[in-house]
Amino acid sequence: MNLKNILQPRYVIATTIVVLLLMLPSVVSAQKVIPHAFLGSATVNGSPASNGTVVAALVDGQEVAAKSVAGGTYPVLLVEPSGESFNGKTVTFTIGGIAAAQTFMWQEGSVTELNLTATPVIGSPTSTPTPAPVLVPGPQGDAGPSGQQGLQGVQGPAGPPGSGGPAGPAGSAGPAGAAGPPGSQGLTGPDGDSGADGSSLVGTLALIFAGLAFLGTFGGMVWRRLVIHRTSVDRP
Repeated sequence: MNLKNILQPRYVIATTIVVLLLMLPSVVSAQKVIPHAFLGSATVNGSPASNGTVVAALVDGQEVAAKSVAGGTYPVLLVEPSGESFNGKTVTFTIGGIAAAQTFMWQEGSVTELNLTATPVIGSPTSTPTPAPVLVPGPQGDAGPSGQQGLQGVQGPAGPPGSGGPAGPAGSAGPAGAAGPPGSQGLTGPDGDSGADGSSLVGTLALIFAGLAFLGTFGGMVWRRLVIHRTSVDRP
């Protein structure tokens, strides 16, 4: 790298960042490994990468740093391990998701200007990610007017039947019905007790009168027969 390249502002910035990391004891103690800084141009298919294209650095296939292209160059990429060192490992790069042709061996505390070039595979378009918009919440606005009432919804299914209520009071008695047909004759009841005997006088008198009545009737019949017989004898 010649003196002209070393005096470029972006190279000076990258070198300054690494020097500050080495000089500050608090930073060195908190960050055990000094990063390897990369910067340079980014070209896709012979043309400078469009602004916003992401340049990413990868170690062992895992992304460890990423920056967006501006003016055909990518800012300083600080490739630093989270714990163990990357010594002896190769850093690979992608431009907008397309693998760059350049790679570099990671070195602790180094500053490297690496111009990256990538050529898309035929048939696969270059993907240019769109930066995510930054949402800044503003003050809450006033509530809008109430909307019109919506249409009535469809009637839901009938619910289960409720429990039975208490029994109501008894109603008034209805009118008497028509008389039914006569029933069949009942069974003959037992004989009644014998009556008490009358007095002997009454019984005797009744017997006498009955005998007289019989004699009168029988005597009259006999008398009529005699008369009839005598009459018949006297006739010639």
